[in-house]
Amino acid sequence: MNKSTLSSLYLITYMIKIIFRFSIFFLLSYLILSMATPFTKFLNSRSIKHQINYINDIMVDGEDDRLQQRFPEGKLFSNAIFTLSILEFCENNDCSKEHYSRIVDKNIKRIISDSTLNSFNEYISPPYGMFYNGWANYVMKKYKRSELFKLSSIKELITEQSAMIEQRIVNRQKDSIRILDSYAGVDWPADNIIGLISIDDVIIQKKWLDTLLNTSESETRLIHHSGSHKGIIRGSSQSLIVFCLSEIGYDKIDEYNIKFKQTFVDDYLGVQLVRENEDGTSQTDFDSGPVIFGYGASATIMNIKTQANLNDKNAKRTWALMNTISFPITFFGRKYYLFKQEPMFDIFMLWASVELK
Repeated sequence: MNKSTLSSLYLITYMIKIIFRFSIFFLLSYLILSMATPFTKFLNSRSIKHQINYINDIMVDGEDDRLQQRFPEGKLFSNAIFTLSILEFCENNDCSKEHYSRIVDKNIKRIISDSTLNSFNEYISPPYGMFYNGWANYVMKKYKRSELFKLSSIKELITEQSAMIEQRIVNRQKDSIRILDSYAGVDWPADNIIGLISIDDVIIQKKWLDTLLNTSESETRLIHHSGSHKGIIRGSSQSLIVFCLSEIGYDKIDEYNIKFKQTFVDDYLGVQLVRENEDGTSQTDFDSGPVIFGYGASATIMNIKTQANLNDKNAKRTWALMNTISFPITFFGRKYYLFKQEPMFDIFMLWASVELK
C-alpha cells in the first residue's frame, strides 16, 4: 500500500470521526433543547410563536377543509383549538397584538362560515347541535373577554353570533335541564360541558352540571362518555371534562381530578400517560386518536393542559417527552411535528404548551 493510499484512508477515517462527533453533538443538543423547552420561558415562548406561524400557514392554505375530510368536526375543531391557543398565549405574553387579532378574526370567520355549518344538522334542537354551539360560543366568549378583541375588525359580527348561539342554548335549557344532542338523537356529555362553560347563566350552569353528574351510571361517578352508554367513561373525554370543570371553578374539582387520575393515569417518573379505556384496552375511535399499549394520544396531550391548569408541575415533564419523541423541526420560524403528517397533533400540542406557565 503506497503513501498516497494511506493518506487517503487516513483522511477518510478522520472525516468519518468528525462527522460522527458532529452527529452525536447535534443529537444531544436536539434532545436537550427539546426536553428543556417547557422549563425555559424563552424557549417555550419561541416554540409557541413558531408553532402559531406554521399552523396559521397551513390553515390559510385550507388545512381545516382537509381535516374535515378526515374527522367529523375537523374544520370547526381545528379552528377552535388554534384560536384558543392564541388567545391564551396573548393573555400572558407580549405579542404583536394586531398580527394575532387578524389571525383570530380569520379563524372565527371560518368557524361561523356556511361551509362549517353545513357539516351540522340545522333541524335538531338546539340547531346545529351542542358540538358546534358549545365550541363556537366558547371561542367567541374567550375572544370577547381578551385584550385582542379591541383590535378585531369583526367585533359586531362576533358579538351578534355569540349572543345568538348563547340564546339558542339557554332557550333549550331554561324550562327544564337536560343533556342536549350533539347530533340527531345522539348526545355527548363532553360537548354539553363545553356548552355550559360557554354561557353566562350560572344557575343553568349548575343545574346542567348536576344533571350530567347524576345521569352517569359509572361506578367511579365520573361523567360518562356517551349518552347511549351511561356506564362507560373514556380517557379522552375525561381529560377535557376535568379541564372544563376547573375552568368554571367547580367546587369539587380536586376530588374529581383525583378520581380521574386513579382511574386513567399512570405516572412514570413524573410522566403522566392516560389510558383511553378504563380497562386498559386499545379500542380507538375519532376522539381517542392513536392508542398505543392502551394509552391514548389525545387523552395524554389533553391531560397535559388539564393538569397544568391545576398547577401540577409534572405536566411540563409529560409535554417535554411528547415534544422530544414527536420529531420537532423548526425551520425559518415555523415549527412542526411528525414530518407534517398529523396537524391535529400540532394544534393540540400548541394548546397544551400555552398552559405551561
